[in-house]
Amino acid sequence: MAKRIEELDRNFQDTASKVEDGLRWVPAQDARFTVNGLPWFRENGGEFFRLPKRAKGVVRDPVWELGTMTSGGRIRFKTDSTTLKLRIQHSRSEIAMVHMCAVGMSGVDLYEGPPSRMVYWASSKQIVPKEPYLAVYFEKLPKKMRELTLYLPTYNDLVLLEIGLDVGAKIARPTAFRLKKPVVVYGTSITQGGCASRVANGYVPLVGRMLGLDMINLGFSGNGKSDLEVADLINEIDSACLVNDCIANMSIDDMKARYVAFNEKIRARRPTLPILFLTSIRWASENYQANGRTAETNQFVIDTYNRFRKRGDKNVYLLDCRKIIGLDPDHPSVDGCHLTDLGYQRLADGVAPVLRKILKLK
Repeated sequence: MAKRIEELDRNFQDTASKVEDGLRWVPAQDARFTVNGLPWFRENGGEFFRLPKRAKGVVRDPVWELGTMTSGGRIRFKTDSTTLKLRIQHSRSEIAMVHMCAVGMSGVDLYEGPPSRMVYWASSKQIVPKEPYLAVYFEKLPKKMRELTLYLPTYNDLVLLEIGLDVGAKIARPTAFRLKKPVVVYGTSITQGGCASRVANGYVPLVGRMLGLDMINLGFSGNGKSDLEVADLINEIDSACLVNDCIANMSIDDMKARYVAFNEKIRARRPTLPILFLTSIRWASENYQANGRTAETNQFVIDTYNRFRKRGDKNVYLLDCRKIIGLDPDHPSVDGCHLTDLGYQRLADGVAPVLRKILKLK
């Protein structure tokens, strides 16, 4: 495996760049850039998928399709270039939804700074379905080293990503994260990032910036259903913690059939891995009508946590998200469920301190 990775790295390093319009255009697959959040990126030959290509036909078709979307993927590097432009192309015709804007669904966000001190810079403003398009982030700035992070689309794929820099610009490695291992978050559309106004404003990337951690987003919109095939894939990742946030997509029958088995599968392979169970947030409709389904599924999460603890498992944790987003007069969502930026910030403010304690971060 190590030899294969070395071969892949060499191939990426040799990826041909080209000079056009006074800039050198470098494919994002070039080994001088650091790719985070896409754990099978090298195995996939530089495809921007969240799952390995070998998972196609193994996981359910909707999970695979959502896995080709790049939520949580980031390109990180330092450069002294005075200009930054991107060439971007998606294969999908849909770049926005009725409740999610194009920038939040298909944009690329730029941040500057090291992992725990990142500052938002800009987002791609022109987004085009299927055809290549140009995104300009800055031009003719003073020449100095800057640490840059590009957050990739939440609900779209990438079939082309080229980074335009000054000819002769330096490219260097970014600052290391506070932990060598990433945190994996498995769940639903809320995990994936719907419906934040920008791709970096979901709670998963927010927590990553708050704690200076690498985060892997395995949220599958409408399809976080504790699939055992996904558990097998999660087990391939040498992670610091698993956050299980899949409840909103599951009925009580789903929970009984697979929720415990999913977590047992993780525990069998990773006996000491911290697992943080999240309940579902309260939906706006619960202000005026009790939701028996979510009450039942949330109780199942609590019962599962207690079950693990009673048998002596000290590496499971519980966060009741109903205490973070509950019966609000102005529910922080776009549709009673999917969160706005305000809702995501509140959720991140609730999750980050718990993860900080679990991971023993100062």
